[in-house]
Amino acid sequence: MKTITISTENSETYSSISNFFIDYYMTDANGEFVKVYLYLIRLLNSKQQISVAEIADHFNLTEKDICRAIKYWVTKDALRLTFDGKGQPTGIVVLPLKAPEMELSTESDAFSLLRSDDTSAHVEKADTAERSEKPSNKIVPITTPAMELSAPQKPKFTQKDIDKLLRDQDWEDILYQVETLFEKPISQSDTQSLMYIYDTLGFSVDLFEYLIEYCTTMKKKNCRYLEATAIGWYQDGIQTKAQAKEQYALMSGVCRVFYKTLGIKRGAPTTIEQEFFKTWTKDYGFGEDIVEEACKRAVLHTQNPTIKYVNGILTAWHNAGVTDFSGIKQEDLAHAETARNQKASATTKKSGNAFTNFTQSSMSSELDEMEQLFHKEVNGQ
Repeated sequence: MKTITISTENSETYSSISNFFIDYYMTDANGEFVKVYLYLIRLLNSKQQISVAEIADHFNLTEKDICRAIKYWVTKDALRLTFDGKGQPTGIVVLPLKAPEMELSTESDAFSLLRSDDTSAHVEKADTAERSEKPSNKIVPITTPAMELSAPQKPKFTQKDIDKLLRDQDWEDILYQVETLFEKPISQSDTQSLMYIYDTLGFSVDLFEYLIEYCTTMKKKNCRYLEATAIGWYQDGIQTKAQAKEQYALMSGVCRVFYKTLGIKRGAPTTIEQEFFKTWTKDYGFGEDIVEEACKRAVLHTQNPTIKYVNGILTAWHNAGVTDFSGIKQEDLAHAETARNQKASATTKKSGNAFTNFTQSSMSSELDEMEQLFHKEVNGQ
């Protein structure tokens, strides 16, 4: 075959990618990890700040998926995290890349190596201890949650692995359901995701079929979302269809009251919203009634209530040990008492307006505090 030349007539902007990344780093990396790295390079060139949640939304993945990708590139010495004095992550440094072991310094050297017959004998993974730790001034400011790495790494399945599964009737049933409900043929990339869920994560047929139905209900008919959801379930300890249905019922109820109370019209929750709903239900143990009360207070106290504002209220209740409405009432009384005591001890000028001496209601006092908590959360204080 004759050689070809690749050119372009486009005039849009471009991001510069190291050939070392293409030649060596990219070959062994998960496809999602590669996409996250490339996107970080894109953000680096644009000089814009970003959060993990926004990256997750861009790729239709979970925040844990993004954290997993960042952690992977940190272990490969392609990225380095920076932290403030309190140990909180503040940015990502893009590190210079190196060819394995031979430390080739030019593109031509690297390309010549790739074209040689004995490439495989020379190209090995570099020891991370030998990588450069020289800091770079290239930093992408980013907001990152705690990184959880509990799910097994996704292997690269061979054609032999795929052929072996084709003799499994359960596997055949799963493929049929995916093609039927997602209404499109299964690609090679899809097959890798499905095998990861079935073979590596060990989902039973019942759980796998419910996972497919769940993603279809959420109007997310793609295997990337399917895999991301499966990893989330795995990390949450969900092993049966009954457990998955219980979590879905709880989260869908919370989603319904949240949308209804805040007047949001959307078919399905975003990835970020799902993370909040999971925190409220799984971590805090709140049901629909408590979440609805928090939403009502957010609507009453601010013109444009957001999910972070509602989260501020629920987090404060959780930290105070609230589990039901009686606990909320006690918190209201405590805040009202605190407000009265502060007012009594304060030395202020008397106003001719009688309304200035009116003691605020327990709800207003609490929501004032919630607003402060919200601003702290948004501003990262």
